[in-house]
Amino acid sequence: MIYAKLSCPSTYAPLLGHPVWEEALAALRNLDENSPAGVTELRSKKMFVNVHTYETLPVSECRFEGHRDMIDVQYVITGGEYVDWILKSELEFDGEYLASKDFQYYKAPHVPPSTRLHLKAGYFGVFFPEDGHRPKLQDGNATGVYKAVVKINRALFV
Repeated sequence: MIYAKLSCPSTYAPLLGHPVWEEALAALRNLDENSPAGVTELRSKKMFVNVHTYETLPVSECRFEGHRDMIDVQYVITGGEYVDWILKSELEFDGEYLASKDFQYYKAPHVPPSTRLHLKAGYFGVFFPEDGHRPKLQDGNATGVYKAVVKINRALFV
């Protein structure tokens, strides 16, 4: 997991210089509150951006999720939310894995995770396939988010 502010490249320096990361971050830099919602393919289905909006929810209504092949770069354009992070190896499956969406829900751990990111306008979190994450959490400031998620297939790094 990586947590950074897009306008401060020193906070994500290890990503710079690789063409896949450069393309993903450039796509985020081009977004603003007037960017249309929807999916834009960058490298076919191997890398795309999904711009969308939703209302944030109380923690009791949010679920952990994870992926096997895709890396999520979650970037907030406007608004804000908390996102909890925990290694997937510390979670139990909650339902079936959806291979067509590379998506799995997980049960909340008995002990709350100790890492909570505050994603607000201009900040992003990178969640790797080993990372469980619980987005959509109310942050007490914004009631919702307008965000982009760049989905990157890990095969692009082989």
